[in-house]
Amino acid sequence: MNSLARPVEVFISYSHRDEKLRERLDSHLSLLRRQEVIQAWHDRKITAGSEWAGAIDDKLNSADIILLLISDQFLASDYCYGIEMQRAMDRHEAGEACVIPIILKPVDWSSAPFAKLQAFPKDAKPVTKWNNRDEAFLNIAKGIREAAETIATRPQKPSSERKPIQSLDLSEAITVIPPDRLDLPEGSVGLNSPLYVERPPIEANCYAEIVKPGALIRIKAPRQWGKTSLMQRILQRSREHGHRTVCLNLQLVDGDSLTSIDRLLQWFCASVANELNLDDRLAEVWKPMLGSKSNCTNYFQRYLLPTIQQPLTLGLDEVDQVFQHLDVAQDFFGLLRAWHEMSKNDPTWQRLGLVIAHSREVYIPLNVEHSPFNVGLPTELPEFTSQQVIHLVQQHGLRWSEPQIAQLLEMVSGHPYLVRKALYEMARGMTLERFLQTAPTEAGLYGDHLRRHLENLHSDPQLATAMKQVVSTPGAVGLEPKLGFRLHSMGLVRLQDDEVIALCHLYRLYFAKRLGGRS
Repeated sequence: MNSLARPVEVFISYSHRDEKLRERLDSHLSLLRRQEVIQAWHDRKITAGSEWAGAIDDKLNSADIILLLISDQFLASDYCYGIEMQRAMDRHEAGEACVIPIILKPVDWSSAPFAKLQAFPKDAKPVTKWNNRDEAFLNIAKGIREAAETIATRPQKPSSERKPIQSLDLSEAITVIPPDRLDLPEGSVGLNSPLYVERPPIEANCYAEIVKPGALIRIKAPRQWGKTSLMQRILQRSREHGHRTVCLNLQLVDGDSLTSIDRLLQWFCASVANELNLDDRLAEVWKPMLGSKSNCTNYFQRYLLPTIQQPLTLGLDEVDQVFQHLDVAQDFFGLLRAWHEMSKNDPTWQRLGLVIAHSREVYIPLNVEHSPFNVGLPTELPEFTSQQVIHLVQQHGLRWSEPQIAQLLEMVSGHPYLVRKALYEMARGMTLERFLQTAPTEAGLYGDHLRRHLENLHSDPQLATAMKQVVSTPGAVGLEPKLGFRLHSMGLVRLQDDEVIALCHLYRLYFAKRLGGRS
């Protein structure tokens, strides 16, 4: 018999890849339903012809208890993790709902967004242990009953007073960019472009750091994730503070120069002088008996820095080009580290700021005291969040429902280039259905992008085997750490504790077919 004043509403948030677990949990809640303790709801109960987004919205905002089935698949889903979980936490913080996370994998409770769930109401506690024994399901049901007995005594808020899902609130004024004025998604985002996506607090931290004497900022992210766009904005902030700036892309260095530290540093000095519109004085300064690093140091200390008088911020993009030449890399990066150390006491070198961008993990064996990759401000660019993607969707003039946004996020996750490329083409007429159908094919939007990754994988059999294992495994998989970090630095996987999972469905579909896995 039910002694409650009313049955409480329970919303089950889960990844569809955990359908069997959800079904088993649902069966263990049947007694509570029969006793009218709860009314459990999940999206499989949406009837044919109903508006999916509206149904999710209504139930998520009216639920008294929200169950989060947190698995690898849940965390990999931008819709579950970024929209449903965020809305659940908002309602939890506002005291409108009791959130009960059911943990199918360990999580760091001190990190965002889980830290918000630390202060649980007295009538609910997190279920942190999960196994397939019936007693685990019975304990979960018991916890839900205890929460329901307290919640049922509270007055129910009228549906008209419930807030909409904030992540899809369209009330904010957003400037829609006409299709013929959209920036091409390839390359960096212009300084004045409204399509640049800030990733707080990264920009603020970099802007504050770069104006300090002898600043060193290290930007790491996969290719096409926005390193150059961020570097350009850091250099712009330097110019606003009266600094001279130079940006060198090391992809422009001739192959021969990368095999010789002397030729590389001469190219380096000449290129900086050229960008500063100064005469080339290598013939005067370069003394073979002193050695390349001493000559380069003298060129900056006795010529470039005194001549311009202002502080100089030097941006070095794509420094990965040097990694493949071990001896040259050790000398070049050791020189940059030495300059940074000199800036601690030498006023001349305090006028030189460095911004270094690279894509890959630094696997070359650099002496810890001679490496610039363990000093300065480390900056690793993350994926776009679901809210940032939603903002971009609106800027592109696409009036999409929640299911349409969820389909985009499922296919490309928050990969900056993949998102912008998709929205650019769909703003210019491609349908979402056509995009989803062709994206993981050679004829789709990402043919060149995918083939480049495939060629890189084929060039390293160990890496190809590791990626095959990732796309052949439904959830996260444990890899040898070096291989996992290399795939992560390529932007192909997401790190989850000591395991990795394919970044997005696009990569899983494409590489499962090309590497012999199964999607």
